[in-house]
Amino acid sequence: MRLDDRHPLVLLIEEDPLLGLDVGEALAEAGYRVAGPLRNHDEALAWVARRRPDLAVVDGPVLSRDGGRLARALTARGVPFLVHAAIPVDVSLPAPPDAGRGRDAAACAALRAAPRLTKPAWPGDLVHVLGQLLPGQFSREARP
Repeated sequence: MRLDDRHPLVLLIEEDPLLGLDVGEALAEAGYRVAGPLRNHDEALAWVARRRPDLAVVDGPVLSRDGGRLARALTARGVPFLVHAAIPVDVSLPAPPDAGRGRDAAACAALRAAPRLTKPAWPGDLVHVLGQLLPGQFSREARP
């Protein structure tokens, strides 16, 4: 089934290929368009440089290992995201030269505010949290 642009586009970043497929399938069944799963922060950064998703689901370890670059890129593009991790991970940003100002302040705030779901999250929980992150309402009636 081909979904049109009225359906939110979710960027899915997940290191585990099987879990990525499961999460992607659950999101697609809920009516989201899914880009990914992408397996690492380099792939994700390259993708975000070319396109703007409506939302992102980010694997916690990917986010914690990239020094905050992905959080900064998503925040700069105005993309809300949730962190999906099996164990608690440190997703704080290192202090760059302009810490506390501009995009780093926004990225730090986005990281603090980002919802976190423990893997494996129930698909309904992922869908529910993503729905709360959308600026408008993506209601069940709008889904295929």
